[in-house]
Amino acid sequence: MAKKVKQIEVNQAVLKNKPEPKNRFQISKYHIIPLLTCLLYFGIHFIPDLGAYDNFGPQWLFLIIVDILITAWILSRKDDYKEATWNIFNNIFSRLYILFFLLAGLSIFYAINPTEGWVCFVRIIATIIAFFNISILLHEKTDLVPLIFQMLGLIMLFESLHTISLFINGIGNLSNYEIIMSLKGYAGNKNIFAAGLVVKIPFVIYCIHTSKFWGKVLNIFIFILGCVAIFIVNSRASYVSLFVITLMYLAFTIINYRQEKNLENTIYKTGSVIIPLIMAFIIAQLFLTNIADSQDATDVKYFGTVTERLSTVTEASDASNQVRLRLWKHAIDYTINHPVFGCGIGNWKIASIPYQKTITNELIIPVHAHNDFLEIFAELGILGGLVYVCLFASILFLTYKTFTSKAHDDIKLISVFTLMAFAAYSIDAFFNFPIERPVSQMFFVLIAAINVHSYLATRDSNVENSLTQVKKIGIIKSIYGTLALLLLIPAFYVSFLTYKSLIVQRTVLGDLNNEPLKLDWKEITASLPAIPNLSATGQPIEAIKGRYVYEAAKYKSMPEKYADAIVLLDKGRSANPVIGYSEFLKAGVYFSIGKYDSAKTNAITAFYTRPRAKTYFQTLIAILAHLKDTTEIKRAYAEAKLYRQDVYVWNLYLQGMINSLGKGTPHLLKVVDSSLVQFPADSTLLTRKNEILRFMENTGSSSTKNVSAIDYATSQKYYAQGVAAFGKGVAGQDDLEKAAGYFLKAAAINPADYTTLENAAICYFNLKNWNKSIEIFNREMSMVVSTTGKPEYFKGIALINIGQKEQGCTLLKVALSKGWKDAEGIINGNCM
Repeated sequence: MAKKVKQIEVNQAVLKNKPEPKNRFQISKYHIIPLLTCLLYFGIHFIPDLGAYDNFGPQWLFLIIVDILITAWILSRKDDYKEATWNIFNNIFSRLYILFFLLAGLSIFYAINPTEGWVCFVRIIATIIAFFNISILLHEKTDLVPLIFQMLGLIMLFESLHTISLFINGIGNLSNYEIIMSLKGYAGNKNIFAAGLVVKIPFVIYCIHTSKFWGKVLNIFIFILGCVAIFIVNSRASYVSLFVITLMYLAFTIINYRQEKNLENTIYKTGSVIIPLIMAFIIAQLFLTNIADSQDATDVKYFGTVTERLSTVTEASDASNQVRLRLWKHAIDYTINHPVFGCGIGNWKIASIPYQKTITNELIIPVHAHNDFLEIFAELGILGGLVYVCLFASILFLTYKTFTSKAHDDIKLISVFTLMAFAAYSIDAFFNFPIERPVSQMFFVLIAAINVHSYLATRDSNVENSLTQVKKIGIIKSIYGTLALLLLIPAFYVSFLTYKSLIVQRTVLGDLNNEPLKLDWKEITASLPAIPNLSATGQPIEAIKGRYVYEAAKYKSMPEKYADAIVLLDKGRSANPVIGYSEFLKAGVYFSIGKYDSAKTNAITAFYTRPRAKTYFQTLIAILAHLKDTTEIKRAYAEAKLYRQDVYVWNLYLQGMINSLGKGTPHLLKVVDSSLVQFPADSTLLTRKNEILRFMENTGSSSTKNVSAIDYATSQKYYAQGVAAFGKGVAGQDDLEKAAGYFLKAAAINPADYTTLENAAICYFNLKNWNKSIEIFNREMSMVVSTTGKPEYFKGIALINIGQKEQGCTLLKVALSKGWKDAEGIINGNCM
């Protein structure tokens, strides 16, 4: 009997500390830590990129640091949070979340790229620990939730004012496209930012619904500004979310009316949301109409008014809709073919590439499936995907259980409004990829934590088992805190390296477009960490290092570095075996050291891996031309032409065949004539036709200068050196003279390439050596190839500068007639 009494006393002690549900803000000393915790997590809204390629680098690092601080606090409070930890772990959402976490962790072992799996898995570590930390600290603190909702409303007020201000200031200064794309806060892009705004709408509506007069006025003002910001950001997924939230709120007020039978109150509460929403719509529509009226059709083609954007939501012909449907189809197909083991967490960016090889140009890859549910199915298999879906379904289940319970109305209200916010998140997850974004994940865990907290507030304690539970709950808290910290330590390390890598990538990814590269190879290879082993754009980091080492060997006379480049490129291939980047670069390395068969093998592999990549095709044709392999040139040309109807395909094919054959042929003349039908007056194709005709006319003549494959490679080398020197020449005369010399050497080897002459003439023009510039422009213009008006423009100015104004003005008018618009200003100032 004594034992029974002890059980009852223990349970009564637990129950006695439960606060009664309240609807207004009441802060006590017990609320300070939970409130500070929420403020810390909310701080992720305001973390900028801090020098990284993308905001998510420093934001994930920030989230992990906050996790460490909060977990350490929970673990340090020996006698606190025991029951909270037990209860939080003992519900369906938490159990499903843990199962999803475990399945994601196990997927690293079968992932295509385990390192990338780890990089993405640490984000799940950060997210799930944030969920448990918030849940534990908010346990039995129902009266703190309205204050948290109001805090989110104030954050939305700040974001909305900032967004609207940027929009208004941009009118007249930026294009429609530039203005709207700039409206992204610290979220990374406008769609993520809009999703972060719309997920706060239910919290603001809650404050409108529950506040007294002045609180209602404040929150209606926030609601209007927030909706205006959402509308002008032009994110269609956020429009859908706002519509669904509105419908859910209307349904809730109708249910309340049936229970309370108070028509006046129902109309009042409904009107407090619907009328401000209509006002926001009208204001945004006026803003967007105004900006559309102030710009031409080219500027406004990307985005329109709210009604115009809404009309494309279900439009099958809309380009972005077609892309999403295609991505979804690919993810579904991959899941069907890999039902048990997917590609591994975070590895869809690799698995998706083969699906896109004949669809997307260059090395552009679909990093996400634009649907978190389908992407998780593809990464974790059917079991992992079902667990993830059940995670969302469990929130609906918990809300239903809470709403139909005998809980206080305040608890039910909180549960319903968190469900509305969760619906907004779910819509974003259906159309985008919030699982990658720390700002979005902060909302996911906050909404889930408050919803679970509301459900737990409806449950009665189990008296019969309370004594047993008291013995266990302390252990559960200790196990959680210890395991969480053990997981967060490597998570911090990986996230720090990722952030460090993104800082370097910010400059490197832009430099990769240069030929040759401009950044110092020693600095880049030393500063890029081994984790992650893929760039933000999917290129292997080791292969990027390999390119820097390769170009150091090529352009800085360091032949001993070729072997080092091969080692790095081989490592890069294992990181992403389906992008062909390592093979493409290895082809160049092997060509440089005279291993032409290896160069050909790698170039063929790279090209057929990504047949829409221009640089891959260019490298393959150059190598095949050197080997005089016209059969492979024709096969590659036929493949490239299947996917890209671009000038470069015909141009490179013709160059390769001319260099291989050493002459022009009737077949090549027929090809170039047919290409000119599709691309009339294209200067590069006209150059090729000029070469073909001259080589056909002079075949066998000793005066003919046929360009061999090795001469063509040398010509390209001089051209690249000229470009590099010209880039430095902005600041120095010597570099401009060097650049001109390199261009003239290239022209001497391949006299049919008028661009080398034009560039040399431009160098002398910048040096103000007018006579030399005119001389070289004359050589170019005698080829009758250029149709742009550029040589006439610059030669005309040079003639004016040496006193031959009449001749110069005549040429400027010719340039203008060919479409060189800059000539008009010079004519108006000098020739009228």
